[in-house]
Amino acid sequence: MLQFEILIAVSLFGIGLFGLATQKNFLKIFFSLEMLLNAVILFLASTGKHYGLNDNLSLSYMIIAIATLEAAAGVLIFLITNRVTGATEINKIGVAE
Repeated sequence: MLQFEILIAVSLFGIGLFGLATQKNFLKIFFSLEMLLNAVILFLASTGKHYGLNDNLSLSYMIIAIATLEAAAGVLIFLITNRVTGATEINKIGVAE
């Protein structure tokens, strides 16, 4: 069962890495970063469950709490940037002329 969970985590990490490398839209990049973080959380939780380590599970819960705050800050940055520049793509967001 651990191999299946690790396979899911590695697949999720690969999808997030691919999205991070290929996307130009700010929200798609943000969601790709969230996928990377969720893959790490899944890996930590599954190995902790398999080996009976409660430290990994509590670390996963702490990462989830921090990721929630990070997601709120990321959405706020996106909304402010979108209102100021009107753009959602990274290469169109530049220094004001």
